[in-house]
Amino acid sequence: MKHIERFLNSGVYIALIFAITLISWSFYQETPPHIFNLYNIIGLFVLVALMFLILVFFENTLYIAPILISFLFIVNKSDMNFDTTTSVGWVYIALALVFLGPLIHYLRYKPKIKKGHFTLGLLLIAISYVLSLLFIPFEINSIPVSLLGFVYLGFYIFLLSTAKANIDYIFKIMIFVNILLTAQVGLYLYRGYIANPDLAFVDRLFAGWGRNLGWANVNDMCFYIALTFPSYLYFIYKKPYHMYLWIVMIIPVIFVFLTESRGGLIGFAISFIGIIAFNLIKGHVMQLIQMLVFLTVIGIIFYIYQEAAIKWWDRFMLSFGEDLNDFSSNRIEIYQQGLTVFKAHPLFGGGWLSLQQLNPGTRLFMYHSTLVQALAAMGIFGLFALLVHFFQVATFFFKNITLEKSLFIIGYGAAQIHGLIDNVQYAVPFSLLMVIIFALWETSEKKTIFDIKDHRYISSQT
Repeated sequence: MKHIERFLNSGVYIALIFAITLISWSFYQETPPHIFNLYNIIGLFVLVALMFLILVFFENTLYIAPILISFLFIVNKSDMNFDTTTSVGWVYIALALVFLGPLIHYLRYKPKIKKGHFTLGLLLIAISYVLSLLFIPFEINSIPVSLLGFVYLGFYIFLLSTAKANIDYIFKIMIFVNILLTAQVGLYLYRGYIANPDLAFVDRLFAGWGRNLGWANVNDMCFYIALTFPSYLYFIYKKPYHMYLWIVMIIPVIFVFLTESRGGLIGFAISFIGIIAFNLIKGHVMQLIQMLVFLTVIGIIFYIYQEAAIKWWDRFMLSFGEDLNDFSSNRIEIYQQGLTVFKAHPLFGGGWLSLQQLNPGTRLFMYHSTLVQALAAMGIFGLFALLVHFFQVATFFFKNITLEKSLFIIGYGAAQIHGLIDNVQYAVPFSLLMVIIFALWETSEKKTIFDIKDHRYISSQT
């Protein structure tokens, strides 16, 4: 068992989990009579079974964190909605195993339930999710999504009480998440490229797949890439004489640019500028030289393919449309609908299906803004709960700030700024990813592997 646990604690294991996720996600063709792609389902169940076994046979639940996160990015059905997810039996089997594993683990190892730094905020958010149910007409479909807040809280408390984490493991997860999502965006661009052989080379680069990516659209992909992008610096500072990670970082920069996601580009630009500024302030000569090479290579690429940059700018200018609502992809209209719902239900909101009720027959579910979503779905109480949560995040990560916390703040801040105009804070993948990271961070015995010398960070492990 010790040999297995040593493997589970390694970067190879984390990479393997996300490799399975990528391969499983890449199967997107229909496989009748199955509603979901059969191979996608098989990959999902492989991970579910592995998580179940880990929970049964290992006391440290740290090792299920990569698997839990992989569930967020594995589904690839582009037209998925509430009806499709509730009409197939395997969903219930998978969920049963996911929730049965923690129950068996608790009964076997009897961990002491802990109250963490983020418990109050997450509890208030969970309550705000369900309060609106008491004041609006009952609808059965609203129950699962309204209970999600308690699901997030449950996973947070479970991991907080059962995991023995370390900072290095957290950043290994984050960098492999970034690589996974960059690969998914790469496949999105590649599918668009090969599907349009009659177009000019530059136009083929921007063609896109013509479908969403199942668990998200390309805008969502970009802010998760922005969130995890600073994790590269952790390993660059840990191994300062290795240049290869700077080269790898070029790939998400190019791919996010090619997606033409305006909101995604805003969030990613903030993350990009944040790590450049951080490196200028806290980096040593070696990191500064490597960063200069990194920026030079990016500049050369854009110079060689300046036709693509010009095409991007032209398409960006055309995207303005006739008015602000066109430019925002109808977000202004959605915001207005959200504020109308808030005015009708100011205290506890109009519920999680309010936008779908206003736009029946569409996939619209979120109000494309953290602020509007909080007010429309959960009212003033929901906004209060969110502010309490943000306060707890700030007090945790700005207290005794370290290199690791600084990098997280950069990515988290970039994602939240993106959230002003898109679905971030209340998106299921983001919420689960955050509670996992928060719980693991709190349970890490050693909070940093870096020392400060002359106001700059240096690894204590070099």
